[in-house]
Amino acid sequence: MENETFRVRLARLLQKSRKALRLYSSMERSGQGRAAEFRDLQVQAWKEVNSELACKLESAMQNINARQLVREVFELRDHFHSAWRTAEAELHLAHKDLLAAAEGGDFIRAAHASLKLVGLKARLQACQAGHHELQSVIDQSKVAQPTIELSREQIVTPAPEDPPHRAKIIPLLQKGAR
Repeated sequence: MENETFRVRLARLLQKSRKALRLYSSMERSGQGRAAEFRDLQVQAWKEVNSELACKLESAMQNINARQLVREVFELRDHFHSAWRTAEAELHLAHKDLLAAAEGGDFIRAAHASLKLVGLKARLQACQAGHHELQSVIDQSKVAQPTIELSREQIVTPAPEDPPHRAKIIPLLQKGAR
């Protein structure tokens, strides 16, 4: 296990992701009732995120260039980190909405908010797990984050600075100078 290459570790993560997708597919529509609806919301969110991870990993692994592969994996890790933080912010807002609805006695709105919260929490957890798995592969492989290379079109040249504004100095008239 110590001598595994970065590509082998990614292949193992891809297999793990596909296995999870099969598990989530088998869990769908396996029950009835309100609890099953909540579980299906969770499974759907986990499945979507895992499917995205598998597709993007598979696409990245098609790349023969090792440097390009490393860059794409870092971009994917950053994507999942961003998605995780976005879901966390949405979860926070939806939680406030749920509390406001419950305090106001609007239980229909509270029920809808709780449904939304179940999906958001599952998405947050799935994105967090995807980020963690990618970070683990990066850490185990001891690959360094590639430097960002900008093309000429991406380089922003600063606007020329205006000369500093100078105030006009008006000499004070002295009493005897008139």
